[in-house]
Amino acid sequence: MEEHKSRVVMPLILGTILIATGVIFLLNNFNVITLDWEILMGPVFGLGGLIFLLVFMINTDDWWALIPSTALIGLGIIIFLGQSDFDADWVGGLFLGMLGVSFWLIYAFHPVHWWAIIPGGSLFTLAAVSVLPYGSAFSEAGFFLGMALTFGLVYLLPKPNGRIKWALFPAGILLALGMLILLDSTHFINFVWPAALLLVGGAMLIHALKK
Repeated sequence: MEEHKSRVVMPLILGTILIATGVIFLLNNFNVITLDWEILMGPVFGLGGLIFLLVFMINTDDWWALIPSTALIGLGIIIFLGQSDFDADWVGGLFLGMLGVSFWLIYAFHPVHWWAIIPGGSLFTLAAVSVLPYGSAFSEAGFFLGMALTFGLVYLLPKPNGRIKWALFPAGILLALGMLILLDSTHFINFVWPAALLLVGGAMLIHALKK
């Protein structure tokens, strides 16, 4: 039923949009109206994203439509904000974050597609790292910590076939790398290694004395 509805409704919507666009271009060519493309391009991309979102809303099985939907809406927002004093350093993070939203929505509506957690978490991680101050401790370790959290969620979040145990291995390795980089960047590692040696050595001495 939903598939039949999408086949009927979408051509009607697209046909109406194309006719309206053709009329607007004709009016512009006859100098009846004047189009300011710098202002219009943002809403045009946003409208394209809303059309793909409507495809998904009509038939949620068309989960693929969420990817171009969030990408176009993200571009539309960036272009629109570009008309103001929007900080350009946030552009990459905003686009990556919007794209990541699509994969989280795919998983939310279709848990069978649990794989969407990985690109969703990866894009959120890249978005977060891109807006952090360059050279800071968290910017260097953030990618590994974010990816560790992503694989941790792959293990923890509900899936039709139960938990995926292999996800714990990359999660643990990435967490260890992220913590080492973070400790090294903050110079805490200069205290961690001696403390670790003292603890291990102390444990060995206690064990030997007990014998």
